[in-house]
Amino acid sequence: MAYEPIHMTWDYWDGPRTGIADCEGRPHYFSCLFDPQQEEYRDLFAITPIDAETWHWAQQHWAIWQRWEAEVNAGRLTPESHPKYGHFDPRYTELEALIDSGIDRLRDQTVRRRGALRRRAVEGELFPGQWNRYEIEWSAPLADDGPDEGAK
Repeated sequence: MAYEPIHMTWDYWDGPRTGIADCEGRPHYFSCLFDPQQEEYRDLFAITPIDAETWHWAQQHWAIWQRWEAEVNAGRLTPESHPKYGHFDPRYTELEALIDSGIDRLRDQTVRRRGALRRRAVEGELFPGQWNRYEIEWSAPLADDGPDEGAK
């Protein structure tokens, strides 16, 4: 297997936890599974392919996020102006609902994969204030990870 790009990270806790990454060269929604017994995230993910329309919405959504984050990092906006609250760009919330419905349409294709994360080397800032990008290498789950149906 080879490392593939994580295009966008929506939730982050000691690493990307939800977002969109390639798997076998195609965009997939990913969600890192939390182990309540160990009280930590595992290297096990539920991944769902997304269609071209959902991918397009996600790219628009991410562009709004990047513009907002650049404004916060430049000191022109505060974190309280987060797009999710409708203060920055109302289209952000509309796109989020469309993306969620697109993911739900393909939920029956969700599978579990192990994912090895690493930071991807990039030259300079990706956009003002943003330096890190991640990539992930997918592999089959282990036998004791449970069946794929549990990922749905």
